[in-house]
Amino acid sequence: MKNSHRLPVRRDQGFTLIELMLVVAIIGILAAVVIPAYQNRLKKEKFAEVIAASVAAKSAVEACVQKLNAIAGCDGGANGIPADSTGDPGGRVATVSTKNGVITIVPQVKDGILATDTYVLTPTAGNPVQWSTSGSGCLATVLCK
Repeated sequence: MKNSHRLPVRRDQGFTLIELMLVVAIIGILAAVVIPAYQNRLKKEKFAEVIAASVAAKSAVEACVQKLNAIAGCDGGANGIPADSTGDPGGRVATVSTKNGVITIVPQVKDGILATDTYVLTPTAGNPVQWSTSGSGCLATVLCK
């Protein structure tokens, strides 16, 4: 008697090439969006050190404006304002300078931050002193917003 019992045909299991290509394409699209956003966030975090370098000069300019009742004369090294300085070579700040109350901070060229990403704070006399941010590069690259 012949065995009438047949073995079932096994189908190959696994992913097809199309499915794998689709997954790779989706991962590639996500990476193309996420990686630049992440890199920009890292640059902003590193630029925070440049912004923090303005704190001492800002306070001194505010005191100078209250004392002189004017912005003119609030220069680095005068009227209680810290002298213009160069930063630590290992840090993120190249120079900090103050002229007529305007504080200009030039960053070190490092980690994607350029010397053109200057951070400039301009005071407007009043009580309290109002500050506006400008800078050739940091506003364009959204590092100081």
